[in-house]
Amino acid sequence: MVICCRSKEDADKILEDLKIRLVRFSLELSMEKTKIVSFNYKQAKAGVKQETFDFLGFTFFIGKSRNGQDIRKLKTSSKRFKSKLKKVEDWCQAMRHRGNLKSLWKIFRAKLRGHIQYYAVSFNGHEVSSFCYESTRVFFKWMNRRSQKRSFDWKEFTRFMERYPLPEVTIKHKLF
Repeated sequence: MVICCRSKEDADKILEDLKIRLVRFSLELSMEKTKIVSFNYKQAKAGVKQETFDFLGFTFFIGKSRNGQDIRKLKTSSKRFKSKLKKVEDWCQAMRHRGNLKSLWKIFRAKLRGHIQYYAVSFNGHEVSSFCYESTRVFFKWMNRRSQKRSFDWKEFTRFMERYPLPEVTIKHKLF
């Protein structure tokens, strides 16, 4: 969970109270996952670099809006991005001989649609587009390794994608 406080003293007090509260239920905080971060607009405006934090697969940070104001932003956590891309690669490698290209493409598009549904939030469109592009390149690579001879080149694959398009990357959830 994320708890926002006005001051560091309030955050320290809440952290201590939370530790005491959890002990009553035989639970404890994981100190590797628990931290207090500075996330203050006034300090950011004054030029003090603010910290970031990861939560539910996103990295939260203070960035600039189009008109130059400091605002909350988020993007896909780089750790999550890499692990998801690795899962796509493992799936493509394992499934490349288990069906024809159209059936595998249909499953692949469904997987991308699920990724888009979760990660396509405010300020994260570029990261989602990058993931879709990189995943498509991985799919192309492994489908071309189904035999000794290349199945198709990128131009033919692009024509295939025009006929059976990928899901569109649009912001699904406006958070801020």
